[in-house]
Amino acid sequence: MKPTKLSQVLVVVFGVTALSFVAVRLLVANGMAVPASPTNLLVTLAAIALILLGLSVPIWRYKSSLSQYTKGPRPKRVDPFYAVRVLLLAKASALTGSGFVGWHLGAMIAQLSLPVSFTQALVQNSFGLIASLVLTVAAIVSEQICRLPDEPKDNQTDQMVSN
Repeated sequence: MKPTKLSQVLVVVFGVTALSFVAVRLLVANGMAVPASPTNLLVTLAAIALILLGLSVPIWRYKSSLSQYTKGPRPKRVDPFYAVRVLLLAKASALTGSGFVGWHLGAMIAQLSLPVSFTQALVQNSFGLIASLVLTVAAIVSEQICRLPDEPKDNQTDQMVSN
């Protein structure tokens, strides 16, 4: 699996932003209110970001202890299935978070283009945008933590084989 690229995140953000803008404008044109993100969604997005970073801590500890390893007993390895699960959750959270960023951004742009723009929905959607950005950034950081360590240089490999 390849790491999430910034271009992938931006494609999702811009695509969902356009769809969200059109959807909000259609809702308002038909007499409905601007959709606002509920508070429990904002709390859930932030909680997922914190949990994801918490799940990445053992992998980060292993990688940092491995980078300092020279002699003696090798650091205890993280279960590879655990690392893959965290990596998959990070990848899914990055794409989902970018989708939420696009939704909130499109809703905010549509709302700001309306004659009466400052309402409670704008405040809720701006907090939703922040929570979505936090989730996306946390997922990308977690994905980078889960990357395999770089291969040792040839001279280090030769020394390890000869010992």
